[in-house]
This record gives sequence, structure tokens and C-alpha cells, in this order.
Amino acid sequence: MFYKIFSKINNNKLLLFIFFINFLFFNLNSTLNINKFTNIPSNSSEFPKLLGSPVEMHMWKKGYEFKNDISISNLQNYEFRHHFLPSKNLGIVGAIFNIEFYNNNNEISFKGIYKFFLFQTLIYYISVLYFYKKLIKLDIKRSVINITIFFLLFEPTINQYRYTIFGETIFFSIIIFIFSFLIDLPKKNISYIFFGFLIGVCYLQRSVAMFLIIVPIFIIITSKEKNILIKISNLIISFSLILVCLGYLNYKRIGLFYILPTQTVDNLYNYFLPAVENKRLNSQSINKTKIELKTKKMNYAKENGLDLDSEIDRIKFYKWQKKKAIETILENKFITAQLAIKSSLHSMLLNPTEILFNRFYGSGYYKSDLHQKTIIFRILYSITIYLVIFLGIYYCYKKKINTPHLLMLCGIYFFIISSWVGYTRYFVPTFISLNLYFSFGIIYLYNKIVNFKIK
Repeated sequence: MFYKIFSKINNNKLLLFIFFINFLFFNLNSTLNINKFTNIPSNSSEFPKLLGSPVEMHMWKKGYEFKNDISISNLQNYEFRHHFLPSKNLGIVGAIFNIEFYNNNNEISFKGIYKFFLFQTLIYYISVLYFYKKLIKLDIKRSVINITIFFLLFEPTINQYRYTIFGETIFFSIIIFIFSFLIDLPKKNISYIFFGFLIGVCYLQRSVAMFLIIVPIFIIITSKEKNILIKISNLIISFSLILVCLGYLNYKRIGLFYILPTQTVDNLYNYFLPAVENKRLNSQSINKTKIELKTKKMNYAKENGLDLDSEIDRIKFYKWQKKKAIETILENKFITAQLAIKSSLHSMLLNPTEILFNRFYGSGYYKSDLHQKTIIFRILYSITIYLVIFLGIYYCYKKKINTPHLLMLCGIYFFIISSWVGYTRYFVPTFISLNLYFSFGIIYLYNKIVNFKIK
């Protein structure tokens, strides 16, 4: 049915229709989220459900501060703990479209927040349109391209993040722009300067993209492009310039040059090591293990006279945690591999209602009855989607269609770099990279069904 529709309707009208329907969905969901989740809790220790975590609350405050002082001196005037760009994006959009942030009583106000949701959605639309433009230049059936666009615009696991301030949608948009470059490598050497900047911006939006530059370098080397060394040099130079500017901002503030968010330095200790230690010690309580690890790191700080109110001392503190985590992991390779595989597989379980249910239940969602009851539906949904994707991989291999493999290289990168954390939302960049496999899988299924009916 879908295949016939996508084949027969004028493609420009179809594309316009898809975007129009998607925009209606966006407005409906925006209204739902704004009406349901912007109430300010009476308990001051709780967050409004639209800001469902301490990280988002911190981003809200920093976005407000940046809105009121958009200047180079205010670009990074605090510890580079999390991602660089999201709070700045929020502040700039807030300044342009007059998002209130706080009312006269210094209470959180979401007046104008729709405009931020719209801003990141429009960026996403532009990225999808640019990807569409690149796809139609290739030898790919138009029906496959239209299904791909439909998948990118309507798949709920991907699109639920439009209604958050955390910046995933902008991150996904940048990834899709990168896909567009990879499937149609520029002929001009100078274009790779912009490409390097784009990857740098991707890193500023999400630190998980730190080593993403490896993927285009590999693709350029294996391509038949001319002037490979010049193109790679342009790519690396412009990407490195982003990192140098970021490091200089930190150096100017505290006299220490660093380019990685400090959270990436101590996250092994805080997010992965407890599970390794718990299994190694055969402990029955993960909370007890976490407390013991916290005690150890606080003892280290005390014994070494570290002032945790000092950013330089905190960085020493984070580096010690990283060192201890790596030492323990290397001493327990088998346990580490077991847990990493388990976490990676868990991250692959799609959760198209994660944001919505998190807002209804807050931090208690993952321990709620709703979470347990909906797991079976998530499993069935994931199996269905992955089955189609697997058929698409088979079809592409059989027909020697290589374009989807280029996107998959990005997906493999993101999977390796972040899947061990075990969070399902960290798998979404990898999931997006499977979009063409999904489309070819739909075509493969359609052909099989049609041939079966004929017989």
C-alpha cells in the first residue's frame, strides 16, 4: 500500500504532504507537552517535568544567563562539565524569541518555550531536506528515498526529543547533515574545511562525537577521490580549530587547557565501575558498592588535600577516578566484557515513549509498574523494526548497494563509543544511521509479498 502511494503520487507534492502532516503532529505534541508538563512543583526540591533532570535544570539556568549576556567572555565561564552548545543554543533562541525563563517572582516560566521546540524542529526539517536532495542524486529508487524521509520524520524513538531542551534533535540534525556529506563527498578541496567545522560543531553539541572524524577520514581514504591528503588535511585542520578554541576558553578561565567535558573523564568510575565491582565482589547490593566507591574517592580527595570547590583540583579528582576505573577494568576483563555486552544489548531496546513516560512518572519511571508492563511492547516493536532493517541489510548486500553502509559506519562508531553505558537514548544516533536499511527492508518485504500473491 505505502509502496504504491510513494510510487504514484507526484514526488514534490508527496514530500510537501509528509512535512505538512508531520508539522501538524509536532504542534499537537508540543501543545500536549507544554500544557501537561510545565507546572511548577510546590516542593522547591523538585523540577518541573519539562526539565526532568538536574542536567536539564542546570542547562536552563545557564541558558538564561547566556541569554542575558551573549558575549565571548560568557561563552564558557564555568567548568566544562557537560556539552558545550545546548545551553548556548537555548540562550540565543531565548534572546531572539524572548523566552522568559523566569518571571518577576524568580519562578521558572516556560513562556515562549514553543519557539525553542519549533527552532530545533525546523533545523531538523532542513537537515532532512538536504539529505533528501543528496539522495535523489544517487541511483536509488524514489520510493526508497520517500520511505527514508517518512522514517526520519515520524519514527517516535527519534522524534520524541523535539520536545526537550537537551538538544538531541539538533544533534540528530547535524548527524544527518554529516550523512549527506558522506554519501556525496564534495569534489572541491575547500568544502572539507566546512565539513571539518561541521564535525567540530557536532562535538560541541554532544561530546560523544569527539572521534567521529575517524569515519569520514576512513571513507575519504577508501574512495576514489583526488587530492585525498589535501582533503583530509582541510578536514583535520578545521576540526582541530574548534577544539583549540574550546581549550583556549578553558585555559583563559583557569589556566588549564582541556577539551573534554569533565563528565567524560569520571563517567567510567561513576556509571560503569559500580557494576564491575558489584559483580567482582559478588555483592547483593549495588547501592552498597556505589557508597563504597564514593567513600574511596572522597578519601582520596581528603588525603591529597584537594579543594573540590577549585576546578583545577576537581579535574585532578576526576583524573584519579578515571585511572582507578581503568585499572579495575583491565584487571577484570572478562567481567567487564560481560557487563559491556549486556549494557550494549540493553541500549538497543527501543523506547519510543521514554520522554513521555519519564515526564509522567519522573525518576521513578524505570521502577514503575508501567515500565515493566510496557517492556513486552517495546520488545515487539524493536524486533519488528530490526527485522525490517536486517532484511534491508540482506537486500543491500545481495544487490551490492553500498550507500547505506557509509551511514552504518557512523552508527558503528556511536555504538562502540557509548553503548556500554546502557541507556536506550544513547543508541538513537546509531538507530538513525540505519534509516536506509529500513527503507530497503520495506521494499524487500513488499516485493516478497507481491511475488507471493502472484504465485
